[in-house]
Amino acid sequence: MAAMRLKHGDEYGMSIYEYSSSLYEADTYLLAYSESINAVPIKSEWCVPEELLSVNILSPLVDTKLGRKKIKRVKGVGENFKSKRRNKCSICKRSGHKRTTCMNNNKS
Repeated sequence: MAAMRLKHGDEYGMSIYEYSSSLYEADTYLLAYSESINAVPIKSEWCVPEELLSVNILSPLVDTKLGRKKIKRVKGVGENFKSKRRNKCSICKRSGHKRTTCMNNNKS
């Protein structure tokens, strides 16, 4: 309503219901919940016909993939670069290994 008032001034109409669906009106909302909503009884009290009990329903054929699910998303503005930083040893400052496997490690 504030955006419409900013764009059109006061000639847009003052009722929000002129610009929204009738589903959002209070009368429609009250009508939807005017009847009682029945809860589902426990499974032992269900009345299921015999011909439906003998039907075997198979699960759908799904090819499940192993591993972590890949998430497709749009990258942000600063995410389109690849890092060129490589780890290096903190003792000899060379790349390719770490301090626990460094040949210059003089710990005995």
